Amino acid sequence: MGKVSFPYAIDHFKPETDCTRELVQVGPKRYVFPGVYKELASQYYNFELRPDDIFLLGFPRSGTTRCQEAIWLLNNNLDYEKAQSAVIDDRCPLLELEIQYSTLSVSENNLEDDLLEKSAPLKSLPKATSPRFIKSHMPLTLLPPSLLDTTKVVYLARDPRDVAVSYYNILKLKLFKDIDFEQYWNDFRNGEIILTPIFEHIKEAWEQRNHPNLFFLTYEDMTKDLPSTLREMSEFFGKKYTKEQIRGLSQHLSFDNFKSNKSVNGEQTLLKTYGVINDGANSFIRRGKIGGWEDYFSDELKINAEQWMAENLAGTDLPFVI
Repeated sequence: MGKVSFPYAIDHFKPETDCTRELVQVGPKRYVFPGVYKELASQYYNFELRPDDIFLLGFPRSGTTRCQEAIWLLNNNLDYEKAQSAVIDDRCPLLELEIQYSTLSVSENNLEDDLLEKSAPLKSLPKATSPRFIKSHMPLTLLPPSLLDTTKVVYLARDPRDVAVSYYNILKLKLFKDIDFEQYWNDFRNGEIILTPIFEHIKEAWEQRNHPNLFFLTYEDMTKDLPSTLREMSEFFGKKYTKEQIRGLSQHLSFDNFKSNKSVNGEQTLLKTYGVINDGANSFIRRGKIGGWEDYFSDELKINAEQWMAENLAGTDLPFVI
């Protein structure tokens, strides 16, 4: 199949509180991206798929790292030894890694210019052996249009208020050192942070939830009943595991175990990308708490957030509690 033209407009964007970097807004949903996206948009949209590819999608900080590990192990006969031998980002790379590095000012971290060149998934994935496990934080409409008809896709959604807090704590390591949470929240709510608007991102997948190749789940369900989630996910992939095996996988993925597991806890990501050590204060895997957003929001912001949630949930049956 030949390349198709990228169908969406890409416009320059200058938010009120972050004018130091080139940003763009994409398509009718006005998704925010770093300026480099302009040169890569068509490549992502035309990424060549394979029928045995497995994709994991979700907005950043929705719990996708733990879901990555679950997906990889369920499709690799629960090979924990092999999982420990390579970090999750190598086993399930982020498709738009070039954008992530651009966003986080790679050169400031004294990284070699060829580091990205060698690891860029757009160049390495076409040569990778099958099956490929691929993660993306981009919304469905900006990925190959045949994605759902060709591959298995898991989409993980999380309460946007918890996402906002977790995203803030990661982004402030490099981008938002001088912005307070209230200003950040206003920008997040108004769709002025990279990859927002989050509700449009989630709704695109929710609308496709009945597609046989899409497994839509929430972070909240995964956290409250991980064994049930793993059983449903294994059925989605056509895999069969015993209760004991599911119990063992649930233990492996328990939050405490996950946070101390160096192959998945983001130590390498923090060091290479942000130039910081995972010392507890700077932790890629943070708290994993449902409803932790309330600790960050003043009473006024809580009302503001509840109104925002109500407006965006109106007319949908998305499983979030206001």
